[in-house]
Amino acid sequence: MSFSERDLQSKLDEMEAEINQKTASESQKSTTKSVFSQSEMNPSPQVKSRIESSKAWFNSLPKVGKAAVALGAVWLGFSILGAVLHIVSSILSIGIFGLVLYIGYRLFNSNSDSN
Repeated sequence: MSFSERDLQSKLDEMEAEINQKTASESQKSTTKSVFSQSEMNPSPQVKSRIESSKAWFNSLPKVGKAAVALGAVWLGFSILGAVLHIVSSILSIGIFGLVLYIGYRLFNSNSDSN
């Protein structure tokens, strides 16, 4: 290694140590100070009792029953997701249709004004 290569290597090592020191201090700051405040969800006793009874009912089911309930939950989830996506696509379609009608109206209106 020549002198310039050793000099470059020492500078790179210094820069690497500095970067490591900065990232260590930043990660230490981020672990001590949370960006978002954490809050616990404390459901009411009535909700807790319903959740516990649902868990007990689910655990009492045989494996086939658990699979059927899980399959039904997945089906219901996808149905709800599909319904939401249909609503969003309908709103977008109405918006695009309205935009096309507005542009057509403006073009028709500007053509009739120039005549």
